[in-house]
Amino acid sequence: MSGKTTYRKANFNYEVIALSYFNNNRKKELEYIEKCLKDGRSIIVDDTNLTVSIRKQHIDLAKKFNAKVRGIFMNTSTVLLEQRQKRRRDSIPLSVIYKQIKELEVPTMEEGFEGLIVKKDYEYPKST
Repeated sequence: MSGKTTYRKANFNYEVIALSYFNNNRKKELEYIEKCLKDGRSIIVDDTNLTVSIRKQHIDLAKKFNAKVRGIFMNTSTVLLEQRQKRRRDSIPLSVIYKQIKELEVPTMEEGFEGLIVKKDYEYPKST
């Protein structure tokens, strides 16, 4: 809803790993990330990584294999999130969105990123 998957699809051509692919089992996701990194593959983790502690697991794993770590923070206003939520087929309850906003720890370079892209109210590309 913040636009992360749309932004990723428009800008990157890496293997995609998402927690949802593993039935929200973080352990299985991390095991697969480790396998990919061990094999030298370039990957993108397309998750809602709200907290420093969650992101740290991915960053530490990448550093273990000397992989570059870049983050993308979709800084999306509450108003825009609410508008997008209303248009989605697989709508997320607003209570979940508000809970995530409260839990959010904004990512910083100090976490170990080599680069951090911040997208403010990312607009979806216009379909042709």
